[in-house]
Amino acid sequence: MADEKPTNWWATLPGLLTAAAAVITAVTGLLLGLGELGVFDAGKPATVSDSPTSGPSQPGTSASESGHPAQGDETGWSVSLPAERKYRSADIEYEVLGAQVRPDVDGKITVIFTIRCTNHGRYDINFWDATFRLNTGGVSVSPGSGLNDVVAGESSKSGDVSFTLPADTRETVLRIKFPDGESTVRVSLSRP
Repeated sequence: MADEKPTNWWATLPGLLTAAAAVITAVTGLLLGLGELGVFDAGKPATVSDSPTSGPSQPGTSASESGHPAQGDETGWSVSLPAERKYRSADIEYEVLGAQVRPDVDGKITVIFTIRCTNHGRYDINFWDATFRLNTGGVSVSPGSGLNDVVAGESSKSGDVSFTLPADTRETVLRIKFPDGESTVRVSLSRP
């Protein structure tokens, strides 16, 4: 018994679990840091600034701030949004700044909503695709924009949320999910 060596902590299960947790934490921190620097944004469309006079960030038609349909452009699509575009629950507020449509693959269109998320609370919140759904023709569609951001306490950020729909879609409902319920936004699409 006197020749028994003490066990190296690396060889124990708790030691291995501690080491694995440290590696996962380090990699996650690295990825978050690179994401904040914009390393992963190379393929994403540009977002629209908070200025109401700015134009659309993508080719297509954007809805005007008054809620009336925007004038047509080269795509021929216009989008009508309601006059009331701010939706709030507790400390989280979403404002639909505008919308636009662009052609996608054959028989499809992409509807892009530019949304501002305002965090009135003290703690960070997620601003991501998981908050939004588009109901059209009895089907709930998830966005494919890849929006995944964090809004710090008492601040705002804007981003684009996009949905791919059949080109014959004319009426749809944007659903904004909150922790304690949801708000809906009726959207009309037209093409002369």
